[in-house]
Amino acid sequence: MNGLNADIASFERMRTELEERHLLEWVVFHHGQFVNVYPDFDAAASDAIDRFDTGPFLIRQVGAPPKIHLTGGMVFTRANA
Repeated sequence: MNGLNADIASFERMRTELEERHLLEWVVFHHGQFVNVYPDFDAAASDAIDRFDTGPFLIRQVGAPPKIHLTGGMVFTRANA
């Protein structure tokens, strides 16, 4: 299983617990492991980039319906980079 598939599977396994404790907060997964909870997307993305460079890593908002689909070729960097 590749890194992103492992991250998605881990998120799905933890979904209920995350929704009970961190509804609408943001979470990061890397190599199938839960990393941390963040108050907003910018904080999650900034920490993920600092820790894991270009990834892959998964950032999800807990409890939010899927709205945005990003292609696999998108790379995020901080605005001041």
